[in-house]
Amino acid sequence: MGSDINFKKVFLISLIISLSISALLGIIIFLIGNFGEIQGHILFTTLAIGGFSLTGLCCATLLEKKRFSAFAIFGIIVSIWGFLFQTSLIWEIMDFSSFDNIWKVMIITIILAFSTAHASLLLLLKSDKNIVNVSLVTTILFLTLVALELVILVLSEFHNINNMWYRILGVFAILDVLGTIVTPILLKVASLHDKKKH
Repeated sequence: MGSDINFKKVFLISLIISLSISALLGIIIFLIGNFGEIQGHILFTTLAIGGFSLTGLCCATLLEKKRFSAFAIFGIIVSIWGFLFQTSLIWEIMDFSSFDNIWKVMIITIILAFSTAHASLLLLLKSDKNIVNVSLVTTILFLTLVALELVILVLSEFHNINNMWYRILGVFAILDVLGTIVTPILLKVASLHDKKKH
């Protein structure tokens, strides 16, 4: 237990330090720097650190609760891979010039990272009320469908996609957002109802 707490503490401190340094570099570039290639790399690296740190942290929180551990670990791996991959592209650490579809890998990685983070936050909700659990499962279903449709769009390079596809994607996205807002509210209402009973 102590080792878990120490690991989490080191992780969070490292995250805060790296984000603070990145933010400081970004501010310096905006205020006094020249917008050259190096400055652009630093700014994009800052965005990568911020974005993938947040997605990884969402998954790490679920892992800490010892719920859906396999899914949480998958999400953390996707975030780490996404950061390393994006950084290697930004700083041209590896030569990807021979890969024509490298942009597909980049976008799909972002979709997976943010989808797993979103799902991890939803899975933190715990209730014994059927209405809350049905709302939770339905929301995760719509989230999964949105992610799947986006991945298919990227793989198809947005070609030969029927207009109805985008309409359905929009409907699923709205239902995903609706469920994300409504489910925690239902959980709160259910807990208040239980308190009144007691």
